[in-house]
Amino acid sequence: MTHATQVSESGQMVLSLKGVTMKIAGLVALDNVTFNIPAGEIVSLIGPNGAGKTTAYNVISGYMPPTSGTVHLFDEEITGHSPHSIAARGLVRSFQRTSVFDDQSVFDNLLTAYHLQGRASLIQSLLRLRKFRSEEAQLKARVWQMLDFLDLRHRADERAGSLSYGEQRILGVGIALAASPRILLLDEPAAGLNPSETDEFKAMIRRIGDSGVTVLLVEHDMHMVMSISDRIVVLNQGRIIAEGDPKAIQNNPDVIEAYLGSGVKRA
Repeated sequence: MTHATQVSESGQMVLSLKGVTMKIAGLVALDNVTFNIPAGEIVSLIGPNGAGKTTAYNVISGYMPPTSGTVHLFDEEITGHSPHSIAARGLVRSFQRTSVFDDQSVFDNLLTAYHLQGRASLIQSLLRLRKFRSEEAQLKARVWQMLDFLDLRHRADERAGSLSYGEQRILGVGIALAASPRILLLDEPAAGLNPSETDEFKAMIRRIGDSGVTVLLVEHDMHMVMSISDRIVVLNQGRIIAEGDPKAIQNNPDVIEAYLGSGVKRA
């Protein structure tokens, strides 16, 4: 697959939060949060509503500077950097709502995303010079590869707006992958999906991980979390209350107490 041209060395820390605290209007949304994400893992960040998951994502991706603490990406401190600067360093975030152009075809949605990675100048593009034509052919080939990866080749010429909700979510992830991330943040990717669509999404996340991209996801579907995660970090009231593999998290009494009635015990 072309979006992951390099596989990070095993054991390398892709993302590290150290003592991150976030106060919003006098409330402590994150309280001294520290965790590390090694290269190549699928890590889930879970917790009850209001636990601080979205705030953590906003801090990591540069949408909110923390009150204190640091964020490191590949050993480089990115605390307070802009989202654009962080994305350029290899961290790409996919948001909860779909991010497709409804009136464009599925193919053109992905081609537009790949054009953002193109190197041809405006003059070369307007005059359709040799460099532009060569690059355009390469980008179109990458679109076909991505469509195969997403299992959407049969939808290539259809309007993105005509896809099922689940297929639109998958296409949205493909658009994020076009930015060649080294770590991909997924925000509740299974929200609104039916069981069949959820299974397809799980398979895609596994393929992303197998391609060498590290994955961090926030997700409420505990069956998905327990089935695809290498490791899970649990937040409650802004603090980390547990961290470990799915079996350890499932049997952790603090996690069970924090999730009473939410299904973790049955996941």
